[in-house]
Amino acid sequence: MKQTIKKYLRKLPKRRVQHFEGFCPNCEFPVNGKFCSNCGQSTKSFQRPFLTVVSESVGDALSVDNRLIHTLVPLFLKPGYLTREFMRGRRARYTPPFRLYLFLTFFAFLLLAYNHKPESAAAKELTVETDDGKKLDMVSLLEEMVDEEEYDVDSLKLDSLAEFKKKNGGVAINIGKKNVAKDSLKAKKEKDDGLIGDSDVKKLIEMWKLNPSLMMDTAFKKLSQTLLVILPLFALALALMYIRRKHYMLEHLLISLNFHAYIFVLVIISELLLMVNLEFLSTLALYLYFLIPVQLFLTMKFYYKQSWVKTFFKFVFVSFIYNILLFTGIIMSLVAMVA
Repeated sequence: MKQTIKKYLRKLPKRRVQHFEGFCPNCEFPVNGKFCSNCGQSTKSFQRPFLTVVSESVGDALSVDNRLIHTLVPLFLKPGYLTREFMRGRRARYTPPFRLYLFLTFFAFLLLAYNHKPESAAAKELTVETDDGKKLDMVSLLEEMVDEEEYDVDSLKLDSLAEFKKKNGGVAINIGKKNVAKDSLKAKKEKDDGLIGDSDVKKLIEMWKLNPSLMMDTAFKKLSQTLLVILPLFALALALMYIRRKHYMLEHLLISLNFHAYIFVLVIISELLLMVNLEFLSTLALYLYFLIPVQLFLTMKFYYKQSWVKTFFKFVFVSFIYNILLFTGIIMSLVAMVA
């Protein structure tokens, strides 16, 4: 058996050692090696089998090689280490931060869309089970809440109109009741004019009823765009916290990129555990998210190198700002969906 395998391996095409001598096809500069020293273009020839070219192109684009492993290990075990290495100029060993962020974002949201696709009837109706064993339909509950608020306003209007008739057959308008109805209508209008009013909630409910899968895909797409906006804002918050430390803005941006990359790695691990469909793994997948604030705190401590007390108070303030940014981003994403 071993002899058969060795015989087969000998017939496989061997990978050529890439070495080029001549002129660069791009800038016509003399080249002796794998890359042009003038423009940096690779001297690889694309006159090769299609699958070989595709595999190498995907590997170059996503950096799915040893650099990914060298990046993920310190990302978990050494908070702030990757940013420090980048600023020292040691970058060839690791996957570029923004490329890593894009790759992890794509993979994480792909798993989220696959695992949380509302295929069953219970998922489409957002049915939850209470402690006493009763099933509660969240969609119907939201509809009743919105309709109840409108009904209260309409009943005030009817009460005011009922006072139009006087006992003697004449007409007299009850100003008090009418003002109450007018104030109620004004309050409802002001409520609808907010970020998300009753009409917007109705639109979201209708969108969910028509096509919940499409709505979930749209929500994940909007959320990914929102996180891309939060990235520099979070870096700006870090810059304000450490304005006296005289760090470059690029450092704060790298901290933000690596922190979000860590979040997406946890999301990927959590979603992969959920796919196993084991109860204890599902519980573990939930507890993994408690590592996110720990990672942020340790990153701020080990990179900016301040005392534990100062780091703790700055961590609380930065976490508060981040939660506000995230909540505002989710609200704006919902508004964009119903717009």
